[in-house]
Amino acid sequence: MKIYRFDKIDSTNEFLKKCDGLEERDVVIAKVQTAGKGRRGNSWVSLEGAGLFSFVLKEDEKIAQEEYLKLPLLVGYSLLKTLRRFEDLDYKFKWTNDIYLNEKKLSGILIEKIENNYIIGIGININNQIPEKIKEIAISLNDVTEKIYNLEEVIFTIIEDFFGEFERFKNGEWFKILKEINEKNYLFGKRIDIVYGKIKESGLAGEILKNGELEVFLGNQVKSYNVGEIHISRESKG
Repeated sequence: MKIYRFDKIDSTNEFLKKCDGLEERDVVIAKVQTAGKGRRGNSWVSLEGAGLFSFVLKEDEKIAQEEYLKLPLLVGYSLLKTLRRFEDLDYKFKWTNDIYLNEKKLSGILIEKIENNYIIGIGININNQIPEKIKEIAISLNDVTEKIYNLEEVIFTIIEDFFGEFERFKNGEWFKILKEINEKNYLFGKRIDIVYGKIKESGLAGEILKNGELEVFLGNQVKSYNVGEIHISRESKG
């Protein structure tokens, strides 16, 4: 396990993607990211005081490729459990890769693959102050608790806990994990818009299914999605 620390970097994921000889659990931590990104190329506001890091998971040849489609859910689930160890708050998991608190985004996850390595990037608003322009949609732990946290303690606990949950996953406990994920399913019962490519569909979000897809009720139809950008409709926001 190698640990890289930077005061400033473009992207922790990009750094690991360019490294040779990656080992499982290699991790890069940054105080500031200048080009942080989320899924589908969305930007992530990366300010000092946030937990900004990426680490390596080696592909296991014994696990079928389609099982890795559940990886963002597993990371989010594990992250939510770890955060509760630090502060027992009502965190929610937003399919497929965000953690919400008090109806606002607390954390985002980006998973990329290069060769037989999964690069797991996580950004969490911890000690940082949220800029005024995004205060309606984002939150930090400090906003809620007014505490200052040891960032590396939080980061390394998250990584350690994830590998413990990944062992549960490998040992056949996916249905137990999925049940717990659905208990914290932020989208459940909300009217949502799903955008994928040039297509937009609207419906009522249901459960996260055993294959990791999201169930959505579209009038008399029931569909499931494995990709897509989710927007909560104004109707659900009230």
